[in-house]
Amino acid sequence: MAATTATSVPAINELVRAGRIEEALAASIELARCTPDDPVALNLLGVLLHRSGQSAEAATALEKAVQLSPGFAEARLNLGIVQQTRGLPAEAADQFRTLVLLNPQHAMAEERLGSVLHSQGDLEGADRHLRRLLHLRPGNPDSLYQLAVVLVSRGDFDEATDLLASIRSVAPDHADALALLGQVWLAVGAPDKAAATFNELAVRRPDHSEVRTGMARAGLYQRVAADSASTARGLPDGYVVRGPFSVLSGYGDLAQRFVRAMLGQGAALRLIGLREDETWRPERPEGGVPTDAPLRAAASLSFLTPALTEPIPGLPTVNYTMFEGPRVPRFWARCNAAHHDLVVVPTDSSRLAWIAAGYPADRLRVCPPGIEPHPGDLREPSRHLAGPTGRLIADYRVRMLNISDFIARKNIDGLLRVWLRATRADDDAILILKVGKGGPTLAQDLSRLFDRTARHVGRGFDKAAPIAVLTSRLDEAGMSTLYALATHYWSLSHGEGWDLPLTRAGARGAALIAPAHSAYTAYLDETAAHLIPAGTGPALMPYSRAAYPPFHGLDWWHPDEDAATDILARIIRDPDAERRDARSALTGRFTWNRAASTLSDIMEEARGMGRGMVHPVGKRP
Repeated sequence: MAATTATSVPAINELVRAGRIEEALAASIELARCTPDDPVALNLLGVLLHRSGQSAEAATALEKAVQLSPGFAEARLNLGIVQQTRGLPAEAADQFRTLVLLNPQHAMAEERLGSVLHSQGDLEGADRHLRRLLHLRPGNPDSLYQLAVVLVSRGDFDEATDLLASIRSVAPDHADALALLGQVWLAVGAPDKAAATFNELAVRRPDHSEVRTGMARAGLYQRVAADSASTARGLPDGYVVRGPFSVLSGYGDLAQRFVRAMLGQGAALRLIGLREDETWRPERPEGGVPTDAPLRAAASLSFLTPALTEPIPGLPTVNYTMFEGPRVPRFWARCNAAHHDLVVVPTDSSRLAWIAAGYPADRLRVCPPGIEPHPGDLREPSRHLAGPTGRLIADYRVRMLNISDFIARKNIDGLLRVWLRATRADDDAILILKVGKGGPTLAQDLSRLFDRTARHVGRGFDKAAPIAVLTSRLDEAGMSTLYALATHYWSLSHGEGWDLPLTRAGARGAALIAPAHSAYTAYLDETAAHLIPAGTGPALMPYSRAAYPPFHGLDWWHPDEDAATDILARIIRDPDAERRDARSALTGRFTWNRAASTLSDIMEEARGMGRGMVHPVGKRP
């Protein structure tokens, strides 16, 4: 962080250089106490508090320094750094943005602003400020690399390639730039160039994390391309399928189910994993081709977001993906239009989101997944899982389940607000809230969300029906226990591409409560579920003006919390009278046999498109 000078600062800095941080902090606190309106003393105090892990207190000292001296560049820069560390990106961006307005030559402020905007999904803003940084640091390889990362995030592969090539000429040992260049070559369907780049990286930095996986994928794509172009006899005809099969994710589960269904219908498939060759192997039908065996592929199919899809030379590229809002990011549409042949989505909601971003409608196909009861969910509910009060969960009359990753799109804060408003402590109801993928601080972050929500609603959770919060990872048997326990599944999400947990619960027989938007409208109506009306509005983080990064500049749906509160209260008062039959609506219309047949037809259509329409870098469509 930046340093300052004042009467007692040199002595304090000497303590810092000697590693005597506690003494330096004590001296700084005394200095600030004696001179409470001295911005220099407050800036020094903020620096040392931050170094001591007291970031909230550091922000308070630095905010006062900036208020006393708005043009004090070092204090403003330090305040931005502290706010960024505290996970307050909008507040950090405010400080860096003000600083570059006050001093357009402040390179560190431009760099920090570009970085924080990129982390928040503001790719255009990050691009703008990192280009300004290049004017201040012309030819600097690290600054060039930062801009190249943003360009890759935007799908601007042509310019990114030029920038990365220029880094290679001035800093040939810049390993991260070489690794990113190799990834770009894979993203545009040039595995030969990717292999050469990763080989160069292996020579310069053999320990780099991308060497093994990048070289493996490039080599695998080269072999698949050669096999597919081969006229030799003995190779079966089929398709290459790439997805996060071995990753615990919605895409991974979806990809596994489609693969099993397609294999069951006799398709020959070669599986490729997210990072390299695949370790997950499904049971194959008798006489079927092994999923790691060579074949003559007519097309490639990916279950990934556009930025992660990697075309194979000579093969039409089909990408099965989805989106949870009214419009996909425009760079998704650009990326797919330039490098992929067909986009397959699960519902009309995702199809319209692509069209809204300018993607050609004639290259979109709709293929809903199947819905079927999970065998493990059909057992009797567990009689030994207790809620927070010690009462067995199975003893509650109404047992509402929600399974969500700890991300803003899932609207867990909205769930908690509605639960606080709709329930009382003596209600015969419990909410089973299974939260995952929040990182090492999940428990603390969730606790803060509960506290913030209670303050917002003005009511403590002790006044509401109990919530059983589960944050540990569960195996398949543990997850089945939750589905078996649930009498209802409740979503208040801001948008879904499909919602696997809700459809799984509905197939088991749980009553459903969901917003009337996005994918839900494809498989639910008022006869099958309680639908909550919703409008659209900015996609923001909970209790914040910061954008949800994957939706920066986009809207999503906002479920009506008053309506949701009324629905929940009615269900808890009389669940039998409010019962609706979701199971027959879901399992009767959506079967995996039908889903596999539809997707196979789409792949046959892709086969007829010829040898792929991938546009190489430097030849924009």
